[in-house]
Amino acid sequence: MKIVTLAIQNKILLAILAGVVSIGSFQVWQYNQAKYEKVIAVKENNCKVYIEMAEDSVKRSPSLRNFKYNNVVNQGIKQPGINSESEVDRRYILLYNKPVSTLPANALVYENGFFKSLLSKGNYPPESLLVDAVSFDLKNRQATVSSDCAKKPFVVKLENLYETVQPVDIDIRGSNSDLFF
Repeated sequence: MKIVTLAIQNKILLAILAGVVSIGSFQVWQYNQAKYEKVIAVKENNCKVYIEMAEDSVKRSPSLRNFKYNNVVNQGIKQPGINSESEVDRRYILLYNKPVSTLPANALVYENGFFKSLLSKGNYPPESLLVDAVSFDLKNRQATVSSDCAKKPFVVKLENLYETVQPVDIDIRGSNSDLFF
């Protein structure tokens, strides 16, 4: 009888312990989930800021604006690795003038509607984005860039990267030409 009572007590203790462990595990999961959601909110905010900054740079640059919205290429537009120095850890504008998504298909994004929308073809022209250069592959004419809009660095073609300040715009603004204004 004593053995049966001891076995029942042990099973009850194990059941209580299992309940405590599952409650503790749930609270840890809940804490980690809240922490993850906070990180995602910060990343989303930063991504929106970098999109806005890139769009502002394009709007202030007659040559980039003309390229993006009118598909008119000014020969003086500077692009890293093509006709200007390619510097790692430097910020560039990822800019398209054709109907593509803001981020390339090879970008790994967070599980969130906002980030997934950046992979969707939509607005023509799509939103521009400030990115940080991680590395350059001049032979294959591509660069690896990072952004808060993606989990990991991703690869883009050099033809889609532009300097944030275009020297040709300074020349245009300094002349008496109102070609772009």
